[in-house]
Amino acid sequence: MKGYLPFLLLAGAWGLASPVMAASEQAIRDCQASSMNPLVVGACIKQLTSKAARIEEIDCRKDLECWGKHNEERAQRNCAPGFARAAQWDANWWKLWDEQEMTHVRWRSRREGTLEYYVDSGGMRLICGYDPDLPQRVQVQYGPALGDVGFEL
Repeated sequence: MKGYLPFLLLAGAWGLASPVMAASEQAIRDCQASSMNPLVVGACIKQLTSKAARIEEIDCRKDLECWGKHNEERAQRNCAPGFARAAQWDANWWKLWDEQEMTHVRWRSRREGTLEYYVDSGGMRLICGYDPDLPQRVQVQYGPALGDVGFEL
């Protein structure tokens, strides 16, 4: 333990030990994709790693309305291809999905911060399970428009 003490002190001084300073890999990839200008990307990553921004994101993640709106644009963009792929294999999808946008959000797992975006169409509900940490891996399904109503976007 003696040999680890100086490392722990240095890690704490640099902020490495603080989970508040850790930005998600997906958020960093989004910053990198946002611009070709290295100054813009650098400013974006600096904002992500700021303590205040991380605390704000952690607080937002606890509130369905905030977290749902925070991820809405990426979810809409990533759910559409999932619905289109499903429509290739099942004719019922073509009857239900007409490239409409999701109108509601609810928790899939509050603990994990995963969401379900959905839209009711003709008595049926199209649902897209969305994980902000893995935005390209959506889970789409449909069923009767029953159950709890989430937050309206």
